[in-house]
Amino acid sequence: MSPELATILIFGNLILFLATGLPVAFALIGVSLIWSLLLQGTVILHLLPATVFETSTTEIYIAAPLFILMAVALEKTGIGAMLYEVIYKWTGGVPGGLAVGTIIASTLVAAMTGIGGTAVLVLGILAVPEMIRRGYDVRLALGGLPPGGALGILIPPTVIGVLLGGFTGIPIGSLFFGGMVPGLLIALCFCIYVLVICARNPSLAPPIPKDERPTLREKFRATGLIVLPVGLIVLVLGAIWTGAATPSEAAGIGAFGTLVIGLARGQLGPKRMKEVMVTSGQVSVMVMTLLIGGALFSRLLQFSGSANLIASYIIGMELGVTEMLLVFIVLTTLLGMFIDGAAIIFIVSPILMPVVQMLGIDPVWFGVILMISIAAGYVTPPFGMNLFYLKGIVEQTKDMPGCDRLRGVTIADIWAAVLPYVVIIYLVIGLVLVFPELATWLPTQLR
Repeated sequence: MSPELATILIFGNLILFLATGLPVAFALIGVSLIWSLLLQGTVILHLLPATVFETSTTEIYIAAPLFILMAVALEKTGIGAMLYEVIYKWTGGVPGGLAVGTIIASTLVAAMTGIGGTAVLVLGILAVPEMIRRGYDVRLALGGLPPGGALGILIPPTVIGVLLGGFTGIPIGSLFFGGMVPGLLIALCFCIYVLVICARNPSLAPPIPKDERPTLREKFRATGLIVLPVGLIVLVLGAIWTGAATPSEAAGIGAFGTLVIGLARGQLGPKRMKEVMVTSGQVSVMVMTLLIGGALFSRLLQFSGSANLIASYIIGMELGVTEMLLVFIVLTTLLGMFIDGAAIIFIVSPILMPVVQMLGIDPVWFGVILMISIAAGYVTPPFGMNLFYLKGIVEQTKDMPGCDRLRGVTIADIWAAVLPYVVIIYLVIGLVLVFPELATWLPTQLR
């Protein structure tokens, strides 16, 4: 069978499986098994178990389940909610302060968990009703949460960064710190946007009345509650930054430290500890299954000739580096509207990495752009996943006291609410394209 026909049939089969609702991991595994047998015969069977074993025991992937355990423990112990309370106390007295605080909190919670949709689910039930009751414009109250949460795959520690680094060979520490500057820049632009429109029209977001604002003592007391978990994250990143620990070792420190903090505070009793272990186990199994499916699919694309064929076709377009990266951004963003970021990495990496190497594109620059594009896909209308998470939050909160204005909110209203933030994300992508140092300078400082 010619590589051209094999490529068409393989991707057609994958699209068919995904269209039927089959989970991405099983779709990748199924397509890989079927077409490996058809193209290579039963001789290929002895290679498949070796691929599964090699992938599941790769040292770098040990970091993923440990970061997941850390993330789940942070969520289950209520640290995300505490973080919002702290930021709420410090920013509530400024017009638009609650919206800015929600963006900051969602960015930090997403960074803690490293997963794009977690912050929407963790903070949505707290932040949205609070802003609506305070008289905030509905679109302003809704708009910043999904984009802020999407930044979790950019700001370390990020599970997506671990998976991308392990699958492509790009140093994980470089991806962690390469994504940090663009991620924080996007969050800063979100906050500036909110403050500017609220300064021009204070009725959109009235500040908390003076008699209801917390005292300075209350602010510092609340801040003290999050010093340990935030310090732990700084310790984890510092260990990677200085080279004192590998990403896997730092992830172990983070997971252990989070459990110790939860136990010391009495927030991890037997029931909650069981929830942490079960949830982190389920997510880890899902991720490892995706890894195995991605590895099998990558092998299939290689021996079928599909990877070389597509790479040669892309290079044959004779585009410049910037134009080529724009093609990658469009492709990744479109996929990000429909499937999880981890699955995108496993599908596109075998195709794009050969092009990156042939064109001499800095792999860290490419990796950061890929991660930003995935984040953009999470919130780009009409199919961004975080938008549907927020719609679910709206359905849960619309009948709460003081939240009547949420009852008429449609998915189209959510699209309109997030659109300015989506534009900001794409503007920052443009800046990273024009100024690669935004993604590459900090990783060069790694020791």
